[in-house]
Amino acid sequence: MRGLIGSELLKLRTLPTWWIAGAAMAAVAVLLALWNSWQAHTFMQPFEDYLAGAILTPREDMSAEQVSTMRDLWETQSAPGRIAATLYTSGQTLGLLLAGVLAILLVTNEYQYRTLTATFLAAPRRGRVVTAKLVVVLISSAGLWLAATLGSLVVGGIFLTSQGTGLGLGSGDVLGAVLLNLAAYLVWGVFGFGLGVLIRSQTAATVTAAVLYFLSSVVVAFAFQVVHDLVLEENWVLQAQVLLPGVASQIMTTPGELFAGAPAPWTGAVVLVAYSLVGGLTGTLLLLRRDVT
Repeated sequence: MRGLIGSELLKLRTLPTWWIAGAAMAAVAVLLALWNSWQAHTFMQPFEDYLAGAILTPREDMSAEQVSTMRDLWETQSAPGRIAATLYTSGQTLGLLLAGVLAILLVTNEYQYRTLTATFLAAPRRGRVVTAKLVVVLISSAGLWLAATLGSLVVGGIFLTSQGTGLGLGSGDVLGAVLLNLAAYLVWGVFGFGLGVLIRSQTAATVTAAVLYFLSSVVVAFAFQVVHDLVLEENWVLQAQVLLPGVASQIMTTPGELFAGAPAPWTGAVVLVAYSLVGGLTGTLLLLRRDVT
């Protein structure tokens, strides 16, 4: 088994995509952490200063309801634990997709270059080959998480220190968010593995992963909000967003509520694990049974 895992790692290391992805992950995490630091700075101001900077309308022209809504937002976003967790998980926006794409490449490259037959001839017990590939998928996903987290920790640590606040690393909520972020990377890696086996075309599988991630995170989530506001004002309509993998990832790693009435973080974790199991089991069964010639 060690030999198979080493062989799969060699395939991954020889892909320039891996090194490009790792460097891009670290760079994006730093940029997003800088952006999140700027956002956090606005919420770390006293409420009156935050209100003056966030709203162009003079305070005296605002209704009591508007001021109350802004205060609720300020109190939620200015919580030290939420700020630290957001900073230290900054790379998630792109990182989860990259984890899935790397897993897709690990599988679809075998189809594209017609090396899967040779792999199975060298190791006829397909189950061992599949296990080795899944192990490497988990290693690569963890590697991306590490690159993103290190970049975020550096930027986030410098920002929080400059603001005179603690790093927050001793907080259970902050550490929990960082570790749940690792779990999200691993889950998206396994999901990408299953997608790569299901869709042999490298381009089609990558595009599908991107659509599933961004479409569910932005467009479909917006549709849920529109349905809630204009058609059916029930809490379960917004809570149903957790069924989307992109939204489930955010709910899973956000301390507190991602939006008003959002499900608990463990709900997002359950949804992502379900996607991972479906993708991983589907990919495993297909590789074990499918004719690869």
